[in-house]
Amino acid sequence: MSLSSQHPPTQKPLTLTKEGKQTLATAQAIAAAHDHQLLTSHHILLGILETRGSYGGQALAQFPIKPEHLKTRLWAYIRLDAGEDKEPHGGEFFGFALSEDGARAMEATVQEAEDQHAEAIDSRLMILGMLRRPETSAGEILRQFDITHDEFLRLSQRIDPKPAPSSSSVIRRAHKRPKVRRGGLWPHISPIFLLLVAIFAGLGYMLYADIGEPGRLTFIFVLTGWILAVSLHEFGHALTAYLSGDESVLYMGYLTLDPLKYTHPLMSILFPIIFLLMGGIPLPGGAVYINRGAIRKRWQQSAVSAAGPLATLIFGLLLLAPFMFGLSEASLREHTFFWSAIALLGFFQLFAFVLNLIPWPGLDGFGILEPYLPPFILHYAYMLSGMGIFLFFLLFAYTPFGSQVARSVELIMQSISAEAYFLVGLGYQSFFFWQ
Repeated sequence: MSLSSQHPPTQKPLTLTKEGKQTLATAQAIAAAHDHQLLTSHHILLGILETRGSYGGQALAQFPIKPEHLKTRLWAYIRLDAGEDKEPHGGEFFGFALSEDGARAMEATVQEAEDQHAEAIDSRLMILGMLRRPETSAGEILRQFDITHDEFLRLSQRIDPKPAPSSSSVIRRAHKRPKVRRGGLWPHISPIFLLLVAIFAGLGYMLYADIGEPGRLTFIFVLTGWILAVSLHEFGHALTAYLSGDESVLYMGYLTLDPLKYTHPLMSILFPIIFLLMGGIPLPGGAVYINRGAIRKRWQQSAVSAAGPLATLIFGLLLLAPFMFGLSEASLREHTFFWSAIALLGFFQLFAFVLNLIPWPGLDGFGILEPYLPPFILHYAYMLSGMGIFLFFLLFAYTPFGSQVARSVELIMQSISAEAYFLVGLGYQSFFFWQ
Protein backbone atom coordinates (compact mmCIF):
# COMPACT_ATOMS: atom_id res chain seq x y z
CA MET A 1 0.00 0.00 0.00
CA SER A 2 1.45 3.32 -1.05
CA LEU A 3 0.73 6.38 1.05
CA SER A 4 1.14 8.68 -1.92
CA SER A 5 -1.92 7.18 -3.54
CA GLN A 6 -3.98 8.09 -0.50
CA HIS A 7 -3.43 11.87 -0.69
CA PRO A 8 -4.46 14.62 -3.10
CA PRO A 9 -1.51 16.30 -4.82
CA THR A 10 -2.07 19.48 -2.78
CA GLN A 11 -1.78 17.72 0.58
CA LYS A 12 1.55 17.10 2.22
CA PRO A 13 2.32 13.34 2.26
CA LEU A 14 1.98 11.65 5.60
CA THR A 15 5.06 10.50 7.46
CA LEU A 16 5.55 7.95 10.22
CA THR A 17 6.54 9.14 13.69
CA LYS A 18 9.54 7.59 15.44
CA GLU A 19 7.18 5.92 17.88
CA GLY A 20 5.10 4.63 14.97
CA LYS A 21 8.20 3.12 13.37
CA GLN A 22 9.12 1.41 16.64
CA THR A 23 5.72 -0.19 17.02
CA LEU A 24 5.75 -1.48 13.43
CA ALA A 25 9.31 -2.75 13.85
CA THR A 26 8.19 -4.52 17.02
CA ALA A 27 5.28 -6.05 15.10
CA GLN A 28 7.68 -7.19 12.38
CA ALA A 29 9.98 -8.80 14.97
CA ILE A 30 7.01 -10.65 16.46
CA ALA A 31 5.95 -11.83 13.02
CA ALA A 32 9.49 -12.92 12.12
CA ALA A 33 9.77 -14.89 15.37
CA HIS A 34 6.78 -16.95 14.18
CA ASP A 35 7.99 -17.28 10.57
CA HIS A 36 5.41 -14.83 9.21
CA GLN A 37 6.35 -12.66 6.25
CA LEU A 38 3.28 -10.42 6.26
CA LEU A 39 2.00 -8.20 9.06
CA THR A 40 -1.61 -8.66 10.11
CA SER A 41 -3.49 -6.29 12.36
CA HIS A 42 -2.85 -8.85 15.14
CA HIS A 43 0.90 -8.30 14.79
CA ILE A 44 0.50 -4.53 14.68
CA LEU A 45 -1.76 -4.30 17.73
CA LEU A 46 0.52 -6.60 19.72
CA GLY A 47 3.52 -4.56 18.55
CA ILE A 48 1.84 -1.46 19.99
CA LEU A 49 1.23 -3.19 23.31
CA GLU A 50 4.75 -4.59 23.43
CA THR A 51 6.43 -1.24 22.79
CA ARG A 52 6.80 0.30 26.21
CA GLY A 53 5.50 3.85 26.34
CA SER A 54 3.71 3.67 22.99
CA TYR A 55 1.02 6.31 22.49
CA GLY A 56 -1.56 3.68 21.62
CA GLY A 57 -0.63 1.58 24.65
CA GLN A 58 -1.01 4.56 26.95
CA ALA A 59 -4.42 5.27 25.46
CA LEU A 60 -5.56 1.66 25.94
CA ALA A 61 -4.41 1.87 29.57
CA GLN A 62 -7.21 4.40 30.13
CA PHE A 63 -9.78 1.63 29.69
CA PRO A 64 -10.82 -0.70 32.54
CA ILE A 65 -9.15 -3.70 30.95
CA LYS A 66 -6.08 -5.74 31.78
CA PRO A 67 -3.49 -5.38 29.02
CA GLU A 68 -2.17 -8.86 29.89
CA HIS A 69 -5.51 -10.38 28.87
CA LEU A 70 -5.47 -8.52 25.56
CA LYS A 71 -1.88 -9.58 24.95
CA THR A 72 -2.68 -13.19 25.80
CA ARG A 73 -5.50 -13.22 23.27
CA LEU A 74 -3.26 -11.77 20.56
CA TRP A 75 -0.36 -14.13 21.32
CA ALA A 76 -2.77 -17.08 21.11
CA TYR A 77 -3.94 -16.16 17.61
CA ILE A 78 -0.42 -15.46 16.39
CA ARG A 79 1.01 -18.68 17.79
CA LEU A 80 -1.79 -20.76 16.33
CA ASP A 81 -0.85 -19.39 12.91
CA ALA A 82 2.88 -19.88 13.45
CA GLY A 83 4.84 -20.73 10.33
CA GLU A 84 2.06 -19.86 7.89
CA ASP A 85 0.73 -16.65 6.38
CA LYS A 86 -3.02 -17.11 6.16
CA GLU A 87 -3.65 -14.19 3.80
CA PRO A 88 -2.16 -13.00 0.51
CA HIS A 89 0.06 -9.96 0.22
CA GLY A 90 -1.99 -6.79 0.62
CA GLY A 91 0.62 -4.11 0.00
CA GLU A 92 3.32 -2.21 1.84
CA PHE A 93 3.22 0.48 4.49
CA PHE A 94 6.47 2.45 4.81
CA GLY A 95 8.38 -0.62 3.69
CA PHE A 96 6.53 -3.09 5.94
CA ALA A 97 4.87 -5.93 4.03
CA LEU A 98 1.20 -6.30 4.93
CA SER A 99 -1.38 -9.02 4.62
CA GLU A 100 -4.81 -8.07 3.32
CA ASP A 101 -6.01 -7.74 6.90
CA GLY A 102 -3.06 -5.52 7.79
CA ALA A 103 -3.58 -3.44 4.64
CA ARG A 104 -7.23 -2.82 5.54
CA ALA A 105 -6.21 -1.65 9.00
CA MET A 106 -3.51 0.67 7.65
CA GLU A 107 -5.79 2.08 4.94
CA ALA A 108 -8.23 3.03 7.69
CA THR A 109 -5.32 4.48 9.65
CA VAL A 110 -4.46 6.77 6.73
CA GLN A 111 -8.11 7.84 6.50
CA GLU A 112 -8.13 8.55 10.22
CA ALA A 113 -4.97 10.65 9.92
CA GLU A 114 -6.50 12.65 7.08
CA ASP A 115 -9.71 13.28 9.04
CA GLN A 116 -7.69 14.55 12.00
CA HIS A 117 -5.38 16.59 9.74
CA ALA A 118 -2.37 14.78 11.20
CA GLU A 119 1.00 15.14 9.53
CA ALA A 120 2.43 11.87 10.87
CA ILE A 121 1.05 8.50 11.85
CA ASP A 122 1.59 7.13 15.34
CA SER A 123 0.34 4.05 17.18
CA ARG A 124 -2.75 5.87 18.45
CA LEU A 125 -3.90 6.47 14.89
CA MET A 126 -3.18 2.83 14.06
CA ILE A 127 -5.58 1.68 16.77
CA LEU A 128 -8.16 4.19 15.63
CA GLY A 129 -7.83 2.72 12.13
CA MET A 130 -8.45 -0.78 13.50
CA LEU A 131 -11.51 0.48 15.37
CA ARG A 132 -12.67 2.27 12.25
CA ARG A 133 -12.61 -1.07 10.43
CA PRO A 134 -13.94 -3.52 13.05
CA GLU A 135 -13.95 -6.29 10.45
CA THR A 136 -10.15 -6.44 10.77
CA SER A 137 -8.93 -9.18 13.08
CA ALA A 138 -7.53 -6.74 15.66
CA GLY A 139 -10.60 -4.53 15.37
CA GLU A 140 -12.77 -7.51 16.26
CA ILE A 141 -10.65 -8.27 19.35
CA LEU A 142 -10.78 -4.65 20.50
CA ARG A 143 -14.54 -4.71 20.09
CA GLN A 144 -14.69 -7.85 22.25
CA PHE A 145 -13.02 -5.81 24.99
CA ASP A 146 -15.72 -3.10 24.61
CA ILE A 147 -13.31 -0.58 23.11
CA THR A 148 -15.04 1.69 20.62
CA HIS A 149 -13.67 4.24 18.18
CA ASP A 150 -15.30 7.26 19.77
CA GLU A 151 -14.42 6.30 23.33
CA PHE A 152 -10.81 5.54 22.41
CA LEU A 153 -10.53 8.87 20.61
CA ARG A 154 -11.95 10.70 23.61
CA LEU A 155 -9.71 9.01 26.19
CA SER A 156 -6.59 9.23 24.05
CA GLN A 157 -6.96 13.00 23.82
CA ARG A 158 -6.66 13.24 27.59
CA ILE A 159 -3.11 11.87 27.82
CA ASP A 160 0.23 13.45 27.11
CA PRO A 161 2.13 10.89 25.04
CA LYS A 162 5.56 9.95 26.29
CA PRO A 163 8.22 8.75 23.87
CA ALA A 164 8.87 5.04 23.80
CA PRO A 165 12.41 3.85 24.63
CA SER A 166 14.54 3.87 21.52
CA SER A 167 16.42 0.69 22.25
CA SER A 168 13.71 -1.92 22.70
CA SER A 169 15.08 -5.35 22.05
CA VAL A 170 12.19 -6.43 19.86
CA ILE A 171 13.12 -3.95 17.13
CA ARG A 172 16.73 -5.08 16.89
CA ARG A 173 17.27 -6.87 13.62
CA ALA A 174 20.47 -8.63 14.67
CA HIS A 175 20.02 -11.04 17.54
CA LYS A 176 22.97 -9.96 19.61
CA ARG A 177 23.18 -9.40 23.34
CA PRO A 178 22.04 -5.81 23.94
CA LYS A 179 24.67 -3.31 24.90
CA VAL A 180 24.15 -1.57 28.20
CA ARG A 181 25.07 2.05 28.61
CA ARG A 182 27.50 2.77 31.37
CA GLY A 183 26.51 4.85 34.29
CA GLY A 184 22.89 4.11 34.90
CA LEU A 185 20.96 1.88 32.52
CA TRP A 186 22.06 -1.34 34.19
CA PRO A 187 19.81 -1.48 37.24
CA HIS A 188 21.02 -1.30 40.80
CA ILE A 189 19.54 -3.50 43.50
CA SER A 190 16.27 -2.06 44.73
CA PRO A 191 16.43 -0.30 48.13
CA ILE A 192 13.15 -2.06 48.95
CA PHE A 193 14.80 -5.44 48.43
CA LEU A 194 17.78 -4.42 50.56
CA LEU A 195 15.42 -3.19 53.29
CA LEU A 196 13.60 -6.54 53.23
CA VAL A 197 16.95 -8.33 53.54
CA ALA A 198 17.78 -6.19 56.58
CA ILE A 199 14.37 -6.90 58.15
CA PHE A 200 14.75 -10.61 57.40
CA ALA A 201 18.20 -10.66 59.03
CA GLY A 202 16.96 -8.67 62.04
CA LEU A 203 14.02 -10.96 62.62
CA GLY A 204 16.30 -13.95 62.23
CA TYR A 205 18.63 -12.56 64.89
CA MET A 206 15.71 -11.97 67.26
CA LEU A 207 14.54 -15.55 66.78
CA TYR A 208 18.07 -16.88 67.20
CA ALA A 209 18.61 -14.85 70.37
CA ASP A 210 15.12 -15.68 71.70
CA ILE A 211 14.06 -12.02 71.80
CA GLY A 212 10.31 -11.44 71.64
CA GLU A 213 7.33 -13.70 71.07
CA PRO A 214 8.47 -16.56 68.77
CA GLY A 215 5.11 -17.14 67.06
CA ARG A 216 4.67 -13.62 65.71
CA LEU A 217 8.35 -13.35 64.87
CA THR A 218 8.19 -16.62 62.94
CA PHE A 219 5.13 -15.43 61.03
CA ILE A 220 6.75 -12.15 59.95
CA PHE A 221 10.13 -13.80 59.34
CA VAL A 222 8.69 -16.46 57.02
CA LEU A 223 6.50 -13.98 55.13
CA THR A 224 9.46 -11.62 54.64
CA GLY A 225 11.57 -14.53 53.44
CA TRP A 226 8.79 -15.55 51.07
CA ILE A 227 8.70 -12.08 49.50
CA LEU A 228 12.48 -12.26 49.03
CA ALA A 229 12.08 -15.72 47.47
CA VAL A 230 9.46 -14.45 45.01
CA SER A 231 11.78 -11.60 44.04
CA LEU A 232 14.62 -14.04 43.38
CA HIS A 233 12.29 -16.33 41.44
CA GLU A 234 11.11 -13.56 39.13
CA PHE A 235 14.62 -12.15 38.82
CA GLY A 236 15.67 -15.56 37.53
CA HIS A 237 13.03 -15.35 34.80
CA ALA A 238 13.97 -11.77 33.91
CA LEU A 239 17.73 -12.27 33.85
CA THR A 240 17.47 -15.32 31.62
CA ALA A 241 15.08 -13.45 29.31
CA TYR A 242 17.49 -10.53 29.12
CA LEU A 243 20.41 -12.81 28.25
CA SER A 244 18.20 -14.45 25.62
CA GLY A 245 17.39 -11.18 23.86
CA ASP A 246 14.46 -9.56 25.67
CA GLU A 247 15.77 -6.16 26.69
CA SER A 248 12.30 -4.98 27.73
CA VAL A 249 12.81 -6.54 31.19
CA LEU A 250 15.50 -3.93 31.73
CA TYR A 251 13.12 -1.05 31.18
CA MET A 252 10.35 -2.70 33.19
CA GLY A 253 12.61 -2.78 36.26
CA TYR A 254 12.54 -6.57 36.54
CA LEU A 255 16.31 -6.77 37.07
CA THR A 256 16.29 -4.63 40.23
CA LEU A 257 14.89 -7.35 42.54
CA ASP A 258 12.18 -4.85 43.52
CA PRO A 259 9.22 -6.95 44.75
CA LEU A 260 6.80 -4.18 43.77
CA LYS A 261 7.73 -4.76 40.12
CA TYR A 262 6.59 -8.37 40.37
CA THR A 263 3.21 -7.73 41.96
CA HIS A 264 0.08 -9.19 40.42
CA PRO A 265 -3.25 -8.73 42.28
CA LEU A 266 -4.26 -12.39 42.08
CA MET A 267 -0.97 -14.24 41.84
CA SER A 268 0.96 -12.10 44.30
CA ILE A 269 -1.64 -11.28 46.94
CA LEU A 270 -5.01 -13.03 46.92
CA PHE A 271 -4.20 -16.65 46.03
CA PRO A 272 -0.93 -16.90 48.05
CA ILE A 273 -2.70 -15.59 51.17
CA ILE A 274 -5.61 -18.01 50.69
CA PHE A 275 -3.24 -20.93 50.21
CA LEU A 276 -1.16 -20.02 53.25
CA LEU A 277 -4.19 -19.62 55.50
CA MET A 278 -5.61 -22.92 54.27
CA GLY A 279 -2.60 -24.77 55.56
CA GLY A 280 0.63 -23.08 54.69
CA ILE A 281 0.81 -24.17 51.06
CA PRO A 282 3.12 -21.76 49.23
CA LEU A 283 1.52 -20.86 45.92
CA PRO A 284 3.99 -19.15 43.55
CA GLY A 285 3.22 -15.47 43.85
CA GLY A 286 5.03 -13.22 41.36
CA ALA A 287 4.46 -12.04 37.85
CA VAL A 288 6.80 -10.71 35.19
CA TYR A 289 5.87 -10.20 31.58
CA ILE A 290 8.39 -11.62 29.12
CA ASN A 291 8.34 -10.49 25.51
CA ARG A 292 8.74 -13.90 23.92
CA GLY A 293 8.67 -12.31 20.50
CA ALA A 294 12.21 -11.12 21.21
CA ILE A 295 13.39 -14.66 22.08
CA ARG A 296 13.66 -16.61 18.86
CA LYS A 297 14.99 -20.00 20.00
CA ARG A 298 12.62 -22.42 21.62
CA TRP A 299 15.17 -23.76 24.09
CA GLN A 300 15.76 -20.21 25.30
CA GLN A 301 12.04 -19.70 25.87
CA SER A 302 12.00 -22.92 27.90
CA ALA A 303 15.07 -21.78 29.83
CA VAL A 304 13.33 -18.53 30.75
CA SER A 305 10.46 -20.49 32.29
CA ALA A 306 12.82 -22.89 34.06
CA ALA A 307 15.02 -20.16 35.54
CA GLY A 308 12.42 -19.07 38.11
CA PRO A 309 11.93 -22.49 39.72
CA LEU A 310 15.69 -23.02 39.64
CA ALA A 311 16.21 -19.78 41.60
CA THR A 312 13.57 -20.96 44.08
CA LEU A 313 15.31 -24.31 44.48
CA ILE A 314 18.72 -22.68 45.02
CA PHE A 315 17.31 -20.37 47.68
CA GLY A 316 15.66 -23.30 49.41
CA LEU A 317 18.85 -25.38 49.39
CA LEU A 318 20.84 -22.47 50.81
CA LEU A 319 18.36 -22.22 53.68
CA LEU A 320 18.63 -25.95 54.32
CA ALA A 321 22.42 -26.11 53.88
CA PRO A 322 23.15 -25.98 57.66
CA PHE A 323 21.01 -29.08 58.13
CA MET A 324 22.59 -30.82 55.15
CA PHE A 325 26.13 -30.24 56.40
CA GLY A 326 25.57 -31.25 60.01
CA LEU A 327 23.99 -28.79 62.41
CA SER A 328 24.98 -29.46 66.00
CA GLU A 329 22.39 -30.82 68.42
CA ALA A 330 23.32 -28.09 70.90
CA SER A 331 22.40 -25.36 68.43
CA LEU A 332 19.14 -27.14 67.58
CA ARG A 333 18.17 -27.26 71.26
CA GLU A 334 19.22 -23.71 72.13
CA HIS A 335 17.78 -22.01 69.03
CA THR A 336 14.88 -24.26 68.18
CA PHE A 337 12.46 -21.55 67.07
CA PHE A 338 15.02 -20.01 64.72
CA TRP A 339 15.90 -23.31 63.07
CA SER A 340 12.25 -24.36 62.83
CA ALA A 341 11.48 -21.10 61.01
CA ILE A 342 14.42 -21.71 58.64
CA ALA A 343 13.24 -25.29 58.05
CA LEU A 344 9.68 -24.11 57.32
CA LEU A 345 10.84 -21.44 54.87
CA GLY A 346 13.12 -23.97 53.17
CA PHE A 347 10.22 -26.42 52.98
CA PHE A 348 8.10 -23.72 51.34
CA GLN A 349 10.78 -23.25 48.68
CA LEU A 350 10.82 -26.95 47.88
CA PHE A 351 7.03 -26.94 47.72
CA ALA A 352 7.00 -23.92 45.40
CA PHE A 353 9.66 -25.56 43.22
CA VAL A 354 7.57 -28.71 42.78
CA LEU A 355 4.35 -26.75 42.21
CA ASN A 356 6.00 -24.58 39.59
CA LEU A 357 7.17 -27.61 37.61
CA ILE A 358 3.64 -28.97 37.20
CA PRO A 359 2.73 -28.54 33.49
CA TRP A 360 -0.42 -26.52 34.11
CA PRO A 361 -1.29 -23.35 32.14
CA GLY A 362 -0.09 -20.38 34.14
CA LEU A 363 2.71 -22.29 35.89
CA ASP A 364 6.33 -22.48 34.83
CA GLY A 365 6.14 -26.19 34.08
CA PHE A 366 3.76 -25.43 31.25
CA GLY A 367 5.99 -22.57 30.10
CA ILE A 368 8.92 -24.98 29.81
CA LEU A 369 6.95 -27.26 27.48
CA GLU A 370 5.01 -24.53 25.68
CA PRO A 371 7.47 -23.87 22.81
CA TYR A 372 7.30 -27.55 21.82
CA LEU A 373 3.55 -28.20 22.19
CA PRO A 374 1.32 -28.64 19.12
CA PRO A 375 -1.11 -25.84 18.24
CA PHE A 376 -4.29 -27.69 19.22
CA ILE A 377 -3.02 -28.12 22.81
CA LEU A 378 -1.94 -24.48 22.96
CA HIS A 379 -5.35 -23.43 21.71
CA TYR A 380 -7.14 -25.00 24.67
CA ALA A 381 -4.42 -23.92 27.10
CA TYR A 382 -4.75 -20.27 26.05
CA MET A 383 -8.51 -20.53 26.41
CA LEU A 384 -7.92 -21.52 30.05
CA SER A 385 -5.19 -18.93 30.65
CA GLY A 386 -7.46 -16.50 32.47
CA MET A 387 -8.89 -19.20 34.78
CA GLY A 388 -5.88 -21.47 34.94
CA ILE A 389 -4.67 -20.67 38.45
CA PHE A 390 -8.20 -20.65 39.87
CA LEU A 391 -8.88 -24.10 38.42
CA PHE A 392 -5.53 -25.30 39.72
CA PHE A 393 -6.50 -24.03 43.16
CA LEU A 394 -9.72 -26.08 43.05
CA LEU A 395 -7.87 -29.15 41.82
CA PHE A 396 -5.26 -28.84 44.54
CA ALA A 397 -7.67 -28.13 47.38
CA TYR A 398 -10.51 -30.56 46.61
CA THR A 399 -8.91 -33.61 44.98
CA PRO A 400 -6.29 -36.16 46.09
CA PHE A 401 -3.87 -34.40 43.76
CA GLY A 402 -2.99 -31.85 46.45
CA SER A 403 -2.12 -34.45 49.07
CA GLN A 404 -0.02 -36.40 46.58
CA VAL A 405 2.02 -33.31 45.75
CA ALA A 406 2.44 -32.52 49.45
CA ARG A 407 3.59 -36.07 50.15
CA SER A 408 6.18 -35.91 47.38
CA VAL A 409 7.58 -32.67 48.83
CA GLU A 410 7.74 -34.25 52.28
CA LEU A 411 9.76 -37.15 50.87
CA ILE A 412 12.17 -34.72 49.22
CA MET A 413 12.52 -32.84 52.50
CA GLN A 414 13.19 -36.05 54.41
CA SER A 415 15.88 -37.08 51.95
CA ILE A 416 17.61 -33.72 52.39
CA SER A 417 17.52 -33.68 56.21
CA ALA A 418 15.50 -35.65 58.74
CA GLU A 419 16.14 -32.94 61.36
CA ALA A 420 14.83 -30.19 59.09
CA TYR A 421 11.76 -32.28 58.24
CA PHE A 422 11.06 -32.80 61.93
CA LEU A 423 11.35 -29.06 62.64
CA VAL A 424 8.90 -28.13 59.86
CA GLY A 425 6.02 -29.23 62.13
CA LEU A 426 7.18 -26.90 64.90
CA GLY A 427 7.61 -24.16 62.34
CA TYR A 428 3.99 -24.62 61.25
CA GLN A 429 2.80 -24.33 64.85
CA SER A 430 4.77 -21.12 65.35
CA PHE A 431 3.67 -19.70 61.99
CA PHE A 432 -0.02 -20.19 62.84
CA PHE A 433 0.48 -18.67 66.28
CA TRP A 434 -3.17 -17.55 66.52
CA GLN A 435 -4.54 -21.08 66.37
